[in-house]
Amino acid sequence: MQNYRQEEKEHKKRGAREGHIPHSRKIPSARKTVRVPRRRKCNRHRGEILRPTTEVASQTVIDLVFMKNGPRKSVTKYIGTRGYCKKCEHSIAPPGIERLGGRLFGKKFRAWAVYLRICLRLPYSAIIQVLSEQFNETISEGSLVNFINDFAVHYEQTERLLLRRLFASPCVYVDETKISIEGEDHYVWVFTNSTHTIFRLTETRESSVVHQTLKGFKGVMVSDFFAGYDSVECIKQKCWSHLIRDLNDDLWRNPFDSEFEAFVLGVKNVILPILRTVEHFGHKSRFLKKFRNPVKQFYREIVMKPCISELVGRYQKRFHRYRHSLFTFLSHDGVGWNNNAAERALRHLAVQRKISGSFTESGARTFLVLLGIAQTCRFQGKSMLQFLSSDEKDVDKFGRKRTTKKSPAPVK
Repeated sequence: MQNYRQEEKEHKKRGAREGHIPHSRKIPSARKTVRVPRRRKCNRHRGEILRPTTEVASQTVIDLVFMKNGPRKSVTKYIGTRGYCKKCEHSIAPPGIERLGGRLFGKKFRAWAVYLRICLRLPYSAIIQVLSEQFNETISEGSLVNFINDFAVHYEQTERLLLRRLFASPCVYVDETKISIEGEDHYVWVFTNSTHTIFRLTETRESSVVHQTLKGFKGVMVSDFFAGYDSVECIKQKCWSHLIRDLNDDLWRNPFDSEFEAFVLGVKNVILPILRTVEHFGHKSRFLKKFRNPVKQFYREIVMKPCISELVGRYQKRFHRYRHSLFTFLSHDGVGWNNNAAERALRHLAVQRKISGSFTESGARTFLVLLGIAQTCRFQGKSMLQFLSSDEKDVDKFGRKRTTKKSPAPVK
């Protein structure tokens, strides 16, 4: 068998298969020509002066110009003379052309394609159709994947900045969801503080990624009741939305359990005034610390009370186990009582999961890097497309916000 495979490899010819029709792109004629200055000194040999030559280096770039009423295609040709180095013994292109990296499509064109994929969740086939019909440019799926990979590598520094801002915040909201990687279950973890967001991908649901990401974090971690979060070394706040949902579900399933009904009523009497205060004054401890004594009374009279109902006993154990992480938000400013921020950050991925069905591992990792930036822009009210088109790498320093003009009220 091995000999057969060796013979088969030896008989294989390099290059395209027989009968393959090669594709050649027709470069459109440029409407604008930019002459760039030549390089004066060799970039390999310090101090070596380059001699001017008659050789010309050129690069045509297809890009977009974002106008008030939408994007417009532009074709620019960059021309410059080459310089000759005696030590290198070859000519060197101008720096203005080398910075283009030999790419046919400019940054804004590629940013538009990435925006359609990440923010608008369009499949590759739809993006190809949009670019063809709107700008008369034919793009392959491989080129779109390369666009996303290039932007993900370019914004690795941005992701590190987002992680640094998360560490500086008073609380971080954490959640996880399941996605399919080539038919196998993987998990995506989200870390957000309602203004900055990052994602992490793991093969299992082990919480080691949470330990690594939040190592040394001094704030409060808000999460659901997944047991993996309990071992993280930081102050914790459990999500009341999950707890209230569980109480309501069990109340519907057990309508004749009067003891459990009284227990739920006791929970309502202690948490409802707190949530009303949060709604009026926000997450400020100076308004919430007055509820510490009612919470202690709730534990004495409701949680520690002997019970007959098995369901009540189960919830009493749950309240006792998480006693120090259910009411943390009463003593800390800026800490939420629910985990809705993390669920909002994951919602975009949940919709993309329904559309795509499955991901590749490399595609998922690059997608999550850009999705974290997209969700950060959304939480801060900034345009992801304008950020990708700019030279800025810090979302906080990027000043352009989405502005929506409101039409004047009709005159009666």
